[in-house]
Amino acid sequence: MIMEATAIQSVEKNITMVALANVQPSNYNPRKNFDEASLAELSESIRQQGVLQPIGVRPIENNRFEIVFGERRYRASLMAGLEDIPAVVMEISDEVAEEMAVTENLQRKDVTPIEEANAYQKLIDSGRHDVQSLAVQFGKNESYIRTRLKFVSLMPEIAQLLEQDEITISVASEICRYGEDIQKEVYNKHLKEGVQYNSWRGMKASDVARNIERQYTTDLERYAFDKTLCLSCPHNTNNMMLFCEGGCGNCANRTCLAEMNAAYLTEKAVRLMEERPDVPLCHEIANYNEIVVERLTAMGYEVESLNYYAKAYPEQPEAPRKDEYDTTEEYEQAQSEFEQDLNDYTEECEEIRTRSEAGEIILYFRIESKDIVLCYVPKVTCTTNDTKQEQTLSPVEKLEKQDKRNKEIALEKTVEDTKKQILEVDMSDCKFGQDEDKMIYFFLLSSLRKEHFEAVGIEGKKPYSYLTDEEKINIIANLTSKQKAIIRRDFLIANFKNAYGNNATASLLLDFAQKHMPDLLADIKNGHNEVYEKRHQRIEEKKAVLLVQEQAKQEAEQSDKQQSEVGMQTEEQPQEENIAA
Repeated sequence: MIMEATAIQSVEKNITMVALANVQPSNYNPRKNFDEASLAELSESIRQQGVLQPIGVRPIENNRFEIVFGERRYRASLMAGLEDIPAVVMEISDEVAEEMAVTENLQRKDVTPIEEANAYQKLIDSGRHDVQSLAVQFGKNESYIRTRLKFVSLMPEIAQLLEQDEITISVASEICRYGEDIQKEVYNKHLKEGVQYNSWRGMKASDVARNIERQYTTDLERYAFDKTLCLSCPHNTNNMMLFCEGGCGNCANRTCLAEMNAAYLTEKAVRLMEERPDVPLCHEIANYNEIVVERLTAMGYEVESLNYYAKAYPEQPEAPRKDEYDTTEEYEQAQSEFEQDLNDYTEECEEIRTRSEAGEIILYFRIESKDIVLCYVPKVTCTTNDTKQEQTLSPVEKLEKQDKRNKEIALEKTVEDTKKQILEVDMSDCKFGQDEDKMIYFFLLSSLRKEHFEAVGIEGKKPYSYLTDEEKINIIANLTSKQKAIIRRDFLIANFKNAYGNNATASLLLDFAQKHMPDLLADIKNGHNEVYEKRHQRIEEKKAVLLVQEQAKQEAEQSDKQQSEVGMQTEEQPQEENIAA
């Protein structure tokens, strides 16, 4: 990677013209949708000014080039009728090319949540990243990355609604907490185009969450625990109505339902660990039972958090029952299909077993919200805290690893409890110390601009990378007055992005600019004020014309009114004379 990075840096200095006919898009570009109107606008700009920023390509077979980044500029150049395009030619591997493409696209302003989710997932699946490293690289917090990764679990139809802004990110975040079965029902009954009654489009996320919980999570049919006690329970909706629609009913006692489910899953996990101690427990980012994970962790079991997609173990097909078919022919057809499915199932299980023994995949028991299932992942993507599991651990190593994890859990719990308790501490009378001052700069460093990395002692960083926590700790250890000023001002500049119109932030921005760039600010103001004065003059001229027209109209109306009154008086005089006579 270091050699490849060096090669990239050296080649980026040389920009060459490449024939568009020899350039082709790559299949790993996370950007799949290109707005036609926006492309047409860019195409017109390119037709007039040319391509201002080169695209990135790498050589492939037959003297052709594959786009690493800049596909939008490539498409717009084709529309503009160009024959050549400026490009940076890079000799890089598939892995580096994909990572650069994903990274460059993630830094776009118009990246969609689904594109973002798929891009983050690609980087994690590469085995070179986890949530923590992505948060550092893209300057996001871990919660943001995890929320986006959850969108990978959205069914395509709901993902498309999010892409089209038919539902909000908050609503999508609530829906992706549930499995595919609930997502399908929610989509078909409440989100699908044409649903006239009980549509959830436009609904607030809190209302959607409440509706899903009320309508779907209490359905006893969806739970795997023994429901014998539920049959006669007064909280079962089947026992509350004179007529019911069948099924197991819904549970009206959520506390009892959650406890029954958690107890069942915990017991099942313990039993599976006794039967298959070689298969570790895990859960994915979304759709898992937090209570069960906490209980198992407290019992000393290690439960890994997977940042990548785990494929479920195949389900054994169910044999058809003859009494369920009307004719012998239908039953024989079903039996034939079952035998084929069973054969496929057996072959798939054998393939999984062979790959597992060869070390190509790792088996897991995955804790879901209502069940625990067997699943597996390719070994190349299996990373836990940046450490690849390259060999099967011995029993002693597993215990040592478990002990290490237990210690980490103790620290995690300590931090969580401290975060809660520190809010209650009154420290208003304590003097603000130098150590606290350093802490402030640690957080301010998140806004440090890349052109100032060298000023704080960081050299050789990639143009699309961010400061790591370790680098920040090293920086704040020995800050000079000049470095502090740079960091504080970059923090101000980062927050000036919220300036607009005449709000308070805009006022502060202009004051800041007046201090540091008075001449440039004056030019900016003069340029816009000149445009304003011209527009103002035209408006005043139009107003003057309108005022003259309005005055003329009023005078005409007044004249007509006076004439009308004179006419009426003339008609009334003869009548008065007759009366007098």
